[in-house]
Amino acid sequence: MENRSFLDPNYVPDQYKIPYDVIELPSQGLLYPNKKSSVKVEYLTAYDENILSSPNLLNSGKYLDILIENKVKDLGFDHRELLSGDRLAILLFLRTTGLGNEYRQYVFKENGNMVEGTIDLSSIKFKKLEIKPDENNEFDFVLPTSGMKIKFKILTQKDEEEIEEIDKKTLERNNGISSLSTLRLERSIMEIDGERDKLRISHILKSPKVKIIDIRKFNKYLTEIEPGLDLKTTARTSGGESVDCFLRLGKNFWFPEI
Repeated sequence: MENRSFLDPNYVPDQYKIPYDVIELPSQGLLYPNKKSSVKVEYLTAYDENILSSPNLLNSGKYLDILIENKVKDLGFDHRELLSGDRLAILLFLRTTGLGNEYRQYVFKENGNMVEGTIDLSSIKFKKLEIKPDENNEFDFVLPTSGMKIKFKILTQKDEEEIEEIDKKTLERNNGISSLSTLRLERSIMEIDGERDKLRISHILKSPKVKIIDIRKFNKYLTEIEPGLDLKTTARTSGGESVDCFLRLGKNFWFPEI
């Protein structure tokens, strides 16, 4: 029998291949050029502990980017162009298959007391994209007070990273006041009443025509339709109580023993 290892430099024997699973994306691929609705994701291995235990990567937050870049095998485009919700779905798969479904976090009981609770991560549901975008991958919304018609897009991880970089550079100029909310709004909104010039859109958003209630209603609608994870869940306390809460993905998400 022909020995492939001498013929193919990329050949890997079956016993050394890392197993993977196919993950359905909450967005169903509707906003991607290749309409990719599912991806192959490899399981975490002992080698990945090098990434999760690197102080520099942990402090910068880059360990998540490296995990996704290494583990997603057939995306077909830059992983930074993933929607944030699809990215979260992949990270949840890596966490549950590599470290288990049990996750502990502090939650508030009805009486206001904070206690440690345990969340079953297998109970976290996906929020699928239910509204189809237009030909430009944009969605429609009418600002309730001004009546202005807007078109908006759902931000990708690349958008979020660029917004954070801009905010860091402008913090000192803004006397330490973060502009993340405004920057996200300006990046997301692509058109207002037919106007698509980004500079003019920025001026409109800063004008008295657009009220805070308009922006809050828009952000609420965006949160409702955005695909990803439904972070509303319940935690079980040591006393057997069930407490409604929201899943928080802190650093201890990857270090459940801490």
